[in-house]
Amino acid sequence: STSCPNAELVPPMETPEKKELLILVEMGRTFYLQGLSRADSAAWYADIQASAGGRGNALRDQQLSRGDIPIIVDSCIAFITQYGLRHEGIYRKNGAKSRIKVLMEEFRRDARNVKLRINDNFIEDVTDVLKRFFRELEDPVFTLELHPQWKEAAEISSKPQRLERYKELIHRLPRLNSKTLAALIGHLYRS
Repeated sequence: STSCPNAELVPPMETPEKKELLILVEMGRTFYLQGLSRADSAAWYADIQASAGGRGNALRDQQLSRGDIPIIVDSCIAFITQYGLRHEGIYRKNGAKSRIKVLMEEFRRDARNVKLRINDNFIEDVTDVLKRFFRELEDPVFTLELHPQWKEAAEISSKPQRLERYKELIHRLPRLNSKTLAALIGHLYRS
């Protein structure tokens, strides 16, 4: 099956010619797929939908938003920004383990189809999901490769020199990591 982590898939639609059509929108491009039969269309839809889920715990394995950050990060930040910023200590409160587990599984299965709603989701569950996502990453946002340099930079006593070294290291991060880090820092700055 084809992997399309950045795509939106519309369920099979019937055309005026009574043929089913799959519509796949990926990074601003639209693809129309037409099977020979309804069974073909249904099989393609199921395969594409199954492959759309996260394939692992690395940043590169996640479904991405239009801003090129993992949808789980984008969704959680948007929800917390909308509903949680009025509450003090939102990242110190723990959510319910059972609800967090279910929410993590939903995001891993198909992040694009998870809709966080204030009537259905608790703020502390969403903050815990975000923390857990970053904690469980196979390779941290700051990358294992650069870990020794980050530690060295943290020990620089001169603040201007330390900040300059941090900037250099941020520029060495892969694009996905730096975009995700920027989104997280922007969010934490507002929190």
